[in-house]
Amino acid sequence: MNDTLAHPLVHSYLSSVGDRAAVLPDVRRQELLADLREHIEVALAESDTVGEGDVRRVLDQLGTPGEIVAAALAEEADSGPVPESGRRTAITLCLIVVALPAALIPVIGSFFAPAAMIAALVRLWRSPQWARREKWQATLLMFSPVIVVPALAAVFSVAGGGLTAVAVMATLLVAASLPVTAAVRLHRSAARVRQRIRRTA
Repeated sequence: MNDTLAHPLVHSYLSSVGDRAAVLPDVRRQELLADLREHIEVALAESDTVGEGDVRRVLDQLGTPGEIVAAALAEEADSGPVPESGRRTAITLCLIVVALPAALIPVIGSFFAPAAMIAALVRLWRSPQWARREKWQATLLMFSPVIVVPALAAVFSVAGGGLTAVAVMATLLVAASLPVTAAVRLHRSAARVRQRIRRTA
């Protein structure tokens, strides 16, 4: 049997699929190309001599590279996260970001901050557009200030001989950056999900 994968038509076909499949996760892309190679080899294995007509027939049966990648993207979309509306996403991310600063608001801060935190967590965990791992990471970042603030305050107090106004501001800035980091990561993830769905439409 000739090395069918070295045939110019096969090489061109697989290269085209590989280029188009760059939008897929790396592992899925490699699996797709491996499946195609195996299918082509099996389909042409019965012939001692493989002509151009045989190769074209097998490749035509597989479909065009665009069709192959579109089908793979559709499978990924069916098994992956489902995007929410931009408005729902924005509300969730805003609640994540404002929950901590809201605690500094006189009088109502002690009530508004926990309410914003709870609302953010409920919306986050009910959302279908983020993976479970992303939800856990965001949750940990949201609650990290509870540990970070007293820890940094203690460090600044010991190292600086007391908790100065600058140290307090630095502590609050570091603590506030953690929920912001969570919101940025979730925003980027949601954007990737929407972009992937648009490619399959």
